[in-house]
Amino acid sequence: MNLSLRLALELYQKLKKIALEEERSINGEINYIIKKYIEEREKEEKNNNK
Repeated sequence: MNLSLRLALELYQKLKKIALEEERSINGEINYIIKKYIEEREKEEKNNNK
């Protein structure tokens, strides 16, 4: 899937720095962050439904 994404320059620069530190591409870092966010949301939803 292709997707265009607009980011504030400051956010992009911070994301780029993190991606380099984690040895990921910027795209890989975005995917990683989104995946972790979704996992945390699902975990919270599961805990709230107990």
